[in-house]
Amino acid sequence: MRGLSTKFQGLRSLAAVTVADAAFFATLTAALVSVGAGALRAADAPQVVVKVGGKLAVPATAALGVIATDPVLQQVLSQDFQVAGRLASASATSELTLTVSLTHRVLEPGMSLKDVARGASDAVALLEQAGVKPPPLQEDAAPAQDDALDADDTTAAQGNSKATSDVHSYEQQGQVQQQRPPMGGPMMGGMPLPMGGWPVPPATAQQRSAMPPYEQQYQGTSPSDDARHEHEASAVYDTIFVARVTAGNDDSELTVVAIAHPGFDAREVRKLMAEEMANAVLH
Repeated sequence: MRGLSTKFQGLRSLAAVTVADAAFFATLTAALVSVGAGALRAADAPQVVVKVGGKLAVPATAALGVIATDPVLQQVLSQDFQVAGRLASASATSELTLTVSLTHRVLEPGMSLKDVARGASDAVALLEQAGVKPPPLQEDAAPAQDDALDADDTTAAQGNSKATSDVHSYEQQGQVQQQRPPMGGPMMGGMPLPMGGWPVPPATAQQRSAMPPYEQQYQGTSPSDDARHEHEASAVYDTIFVARVTAGNDDSELTVVAIAHPGFDAREVRKLMAEEMANAVLH
């Protein structure tokens, strides 16, 4: 009987371990399924969101021409109008010209929607409808700036080490010049010659600059620097594209905005915007 009781207890322990293992694997499976679903949702999220606002007064039979500031928009719109049989030919007697302007800017911390869509209140409204919000400022930005100001004050009050060393060297040269014995002899009546002029003061850090300090503040960044900064920022923050379309001399306007998330293809963004413009004009 004792042997049977011992075996029964062993089987019961084995069953409990099996149940615990089954519960563990069930929990692990559920977690993996949840992670997989989140990854699928992230993959399904669009890389570019396009919003359209406004309407153009375009007659249904009018031959259309395109003048766009962006070559991709020019190409795609012309192709779409040609496929639809609406592109004006060289022999067309009348033509309605669509004028398209495109701007884009990275939405960085500290900026507002008005900064990326200047003078386009309708574009700002579309961005707000899409739920676009500027990224918040970094919390450590203000202390870092204060530290930089303190460092500048210290440099201004005490001078940098190089400038201080130059000044000391300048003073020592003056002292050596003063301590030189008077020159002269019998021919000069023992009168000392006039002391030579003081050595030329050493150049300070600002004077060593190729450009005077009062002109340095007016020197802007080069286009290559701006392009490099924009490329780096677009890898972290959203880029906002704003296109405005007018037809002939009509006051109506079509506005198309695109919110491109980091990692976007700039050409694909323009193609999507052009397709939305063509659909709005042709339908």
